Amino acid sequence: MKYCVTAALQFSLPTLRSQMTQAIKDKIAWAIVDNIITVAKPHWGEVTLVEGTDEDGKPVINHTIRFDNKADMDELFALIKGKIDKIPVLKGRVSKHICHHDIGGRSCEPPQTFVKE
Repeated sequence: MKYCVTAALQFSLPTLRSQMTQAIKDKIAWAIVDNIITVAKPHWGEVTLVEGTDEDGKPVINHTIRFDNKADMDELFALIKGKIDKIPVLKGRVSKHICHHDIGGRSCEPPQTFVKE
């Protein structure tokens, strides 16, 4: 069983996007060692944390991580949810759910999602 957090967020300025990216990296203990991305928090599969620009020209982040521990999922979800209004995010969503990708045969459980429109 794995504990997944996904986020898709839109910002008004690249500097605000960078602040959120850094907060996420700090929470999951993201580092680059010898040009290889490492995440110190126990996780499963690929970690995505992509900065870009959407079709409206606004800075965006798309993020997914599947933790081994529920507490890590809950902490990251709370961090992102709490920062959505503080940074601020123009619009977006963050969700968390329990998934079974590591064992197969079962669907993900329904997500808990926070949306700002």
